[in-house]
Amino acid sequence: MIARRAALPLLLLLLLLLLLPVAARAQPHAMDVVRGDPDRRLLLDAIRPTLMRATDGPIHLGVRELRRFGDYAYGVLQPRRPEGDGTIDWVATPYRARVERGQFDNGVTYVLWRRLAGGWKVEEYAVGPTDVVWIVWQGRYRLPQALFEPGSPP
Repeated sequence: MIARRAALPLLLLLLLLLLLPVAARAQPHAMDVVRGDPDRRLLLDAIRPTLMRATDGPIHLGVRELRRFGDYAYGVLQPRRPEGDGTIDWVATPYRARVERGQFDNGVTYVLWRRLAGGWKVEEYAVGPTDVVWIVWQGRYRLPQALFEPGSPP
């Protein structure tokens, strides 16, 4: 009887160790929002008017990264003009002072969206930051690093 009692904690520990990898794999992952995914157009359309106003003209959004985790999505975009060579004259935008101070990363735009009942809403965005802006967003919204950095643990 005493031997059984002593073995029980050991068996429970062994069972726990066997189940841990299964539980870790069950964690939700951030998924890429690829071409053809209906959310892709909805996400880009949610940020497009803001960037069109900021650049005073039509834009095409090149997607560098676009991922979704639950009701949040994160993207790294490159706004470009749809005509000509696509270059945006950032000096002719509200970002002029940052461009002239060298504190502007060529218009690379970081966006955090949240899915609400009416669709995707832009929660946060940053145009041309020279710092890693998503670290603040990760903490503020309690989001996993995997949403912002592919290959990171959930």
